[in-house]
Amino acid sequence: MTRTAVVSMNRQTQRKARKSRVLLAVDAQNMQNPAIRPDYANLFGICQSMGELVSAAAFVTDTPAQINFQLMLSQNGYQVMRVRPVSNGNGESKSNADIQLAFWLGREVEKHRLGRGDTVVLCTGDGDFTQIVEWLRARDIRVVVIAFRRCTSPHLQIAASEFYPIEETPALQHTKPVSAA
Repeated sequence: MTRTAVVSMNRQTQRKARKSRVLLAVDAQNMQNPAIRPDYANLFGICQSMGELVSAAAFVTDTPAQINFQLMLSQNGYQVMRVRPVSNGNGESKSNADIQLAFWLGREVEKHRLGRGDTVVLCTGDGDFTQIVEWLRARDIRVVVIAFRRCTSPHLQIAASEFYPIEETPALQHTKPVSAA
């Protein structure tokens, strides 16, 4: 065997042996359900079992009522990205986590050079993410969407590599009863 063939085989073996990298993004606003609370600690562990978890972020509305929730996420390994609500002219307030999450995803994919064999776990049902899911899939990145079925865009479900509805996946459900926050 020639030296060139051996070097080529070693590179192929190294690529195959590389542990898959995983990126986790949670749109917390979109993950609320009065009947079932997602188990964020278990979700983090599931992502770690998929490969090397390179980054995990939860985008949370920054209000005093969310402090304990933010603390719990932080204690479970998430980078908490606080999104300040903005008032519109009608007096309604809205947090614009979608745009921040989309930019964060793009930056993290580039920073960690995610590509073939890597996974993005996206916890949201918002159809606004369909285009970024298609962009990720075009880069040969596996995209797993986790959300409540009734709150998930059918377009997002189709665009994803895999879709796991929380209400049908006991490992993603918090087992303690939901208390009034």
